[in-house]
Amino acid sequence: MSRRQTLAALSPNQLNGRSSLAPGKAGQTKDGSSRQSLKPGASGRPSMAPRPAERPSNMGIDRRSSAFGKPGTAKADPRPLSDKNFFNGCIRNIIAYASTHSYPYALSPKVLTSPTGKDFAQLAFWLFQRFDPTLKAFGKVEDEVPLFFKRLNYPFQLSKSALFAVGSPHSWPSVLAALAWLVELLNYDDRAEDAAGSQFDEKQRSERQFFLYASTTYRYFLAGDDPKAQAADDEMLGQFRERQAVLLQSNQALKQSIEGLAAEVEDMRRQPSPLAAAQAAKQEVLADQRKFQEVIAGNQAQRASLQKKLEERQADLEAKRAALAAVRADNESLAARVAGQALSKADVNRMVAERQKQKNLLEGVVSQRESLQQRLYQAEVQLESCLNGLEERLRQYHASCHRLGLLPASAKRAAGVAYELSLNRGANLQTELLSGDIKGVVRPGLLSLRERYRLRGRELAEDGLVLREQLDAAREANSERLEELAALKRQVSAAEERHRGLKEALESDIAAIGGHADKIKGEVSCLRNAMLSKLLDAEEKLRAATAEHEATSRRCAAEVEELNRSVMAAAELLLQHAASMRSGIQDLAAAVGGITAEVQAAEQMVAH
Repeated sequence: MSRRQTLAALSPNQLNGRSSLAPGKAGQTKDGSSRQSLKPGASGRPSMAPRPAERPSNMGIDRRSSAFGKPGTAKADPRPLSDKNFFNGCIRNIIAYASTHSYPYALSPKVLTSPTGKDFAQLAFWLFQRFDPTLKAFGKVEDEVPLFFKRLNYPFQLSKSALFAVGSPHSWPSVLAALAWLVELLNYDDRAEDAAGSQFDEKQRSERQFFLYASTTYRYFLAGDDPKAQAADDEMLGQFRERQAVLLQSNQALKQSIEGLAAEVEDMRRQPSPLAAAQAAKQEVLADQRKFQEVIAGNQAQRASLQKKLEERQADLEAKRAALAAVRADNESLAARVAGQALSKADVNRMVAERQKQKNLLEGVVSQRESLQQRLYQAEVQLESCLNGLEERLRQYHASCHRLGLLPASAKRAAGVAYELSLNRGANLQTELLSGDIKGVVRPGLLSLRERYRLRGRELAEDGLVLREQLDAAREANSERLEELAALKRQVSAAEERHRGLKEALESDIAAIGGHADKIKGEVSCLRNAMLSKLLDAEEKLRAATAEHEATSRRCAAEVEELNRSVMAAAELLLQHAASMRSGIQDLAAAVGGITAEVQAAEQMVAH
């Protein structure tokens, strides 16, 4: 696409005329002059700075009227130059443009609030060079700046007095507003340049190429150069075939992409549902919760039993203390009675002997009692230790049963057998310590389960040997496939080397399809990364890709058909025009022959 021309040195005919579609040198207009742009760096553009030969004339300013009025018409500036917000906004716009376009000097709000003459000259010269990169010198600021703004049709007048004292508070706002106007014009030019590269779609570019081909072949036809016309026809036909091949390849790639997406969706459907796995994990957690609740209930029952035993022991202790108090009271009463009796020496001796006998008997009973209490305490400690050991074994047994899937009775491997046991600390008999039939139910069930899994282990070992043999065979087949794949890769590398030259020639056409392919690859990558959480989105994108493939196929077929029709119509038009030209030439030759005959006859008559 041709670059946009500047508005500074164009005639009305150039402004309103469109460029010819006939082939010629790139970047030229009808009259052969090169096109120009406001974009910095455009080569071949004339300078917008006034030259000595141009100053007496109108300096090439176009005749069109400005949007703000005729050039040179002095009028009041309607912008709020004294407003602080407007003033700061102009400063921000200028700094933003300078910072994004590599301004070579230091620029800050403080500099633009009250600049020196040097600062203003540097900024103005840099902005003027953005319009005209060929501008190399800068004369007096008070002469050059107003003239440059006049060439750009700036609607307001910049006085020389304002430029003499450019940083003064009464003159700087109007000059700053003019610089901000320049920046807005440059920003518009940048946006126009960016939009110029994408204003034609594929159909318009195809039509433009076809019209260029028609104009080229028509020029060759008029010149009578049939070999060049045939070469142009062959080139256009080759371009059509290349485009058709690229479109077919793109359609094939889209089909493969759709098949890959469909395969991924099918794999996702065949995979186990994450919801089922989450529900199974939830059931395991609930089972663990029930187990912990049962353990807590057992501990609470054990605590209640121990509390009951403690209360019984305390009651026994109180009863024994009461009996001891009663015995002491009896002893005191008996001592009082003995003290009140009149005793003889024989009675005293007898009583002393009886007392000694009772004392010895009491000491024996007390020692026997202490021995029995010690033995009872040791028995209770040993019983408590045994119960604790038994409870720990029960906890290990329950943990193993849970791990093996034997608890509760509804578990997978329990087969309805109640393997759960509980400890009864308050039992009086050994058979009442554990709830459950160990010999009749638990032990036979465990033995049968062990035998069953022993047989299952043997079967699995045999199956493992078979699978190991199959794995070895698969590895050997895989190694053979890898060797074949390496050979195929070498063949592909050789083929790629042979076709690399052709690929480089087609890269310019493939670049147009590359963006679409990258988009499809990005969608495929997003679908692959989010396949678990976005299955519905993947299906929707699959449907969209299918619709896009169908639309692309229809569009390609329609475009090929339209191109064929256009080529045939153009060929018919060319043939009709050639026939009309031949007829006109024949008529003209006949007329020329008639005129020649009349001239010869007149000459003969004059000679006679």
